[in-house]
Amino acid sequence: MNTQDFLLELGTEELPPKLLKQLSSALTNNVTTQLSELNLSYTKVASFATPRRLAVLVNDLQCQQEDQLIERKGPAVSAPEQAVEGFAKSCGVTKSDLEQKSFGKA
Repeated sequence: MNTQDFLLELGTEELPPKLLKQLSSALTNNVTTQLSELNLSYTKVASFATPRRLAVLVNDLQCQQEDQLIERKGPAVSAPEQAVEGFAKSCGVTKSDLEQKSFGKA
């Protein structure tokens, strides 16, 4: 797996010194939450703050997401041809790439 260090640095107007720790923590929490939602792994996160800068350093950030298999339930087999073709197009595949699966009655 290919990894690199990632530095996010925000230049700001003069920030109140009393809020630096809180703002730095909020930025770090938001970055780590987003990385987790994107399934990107990392080894360590460090935050830095000055009155005019907020920064987050992410060590060994995974450069690419793992491939994912996503199954989508499409129209019924008895659906009009146009509906099936529209579903295939919305998935970025051709009609011949679609697979038919049976689902129990809901």
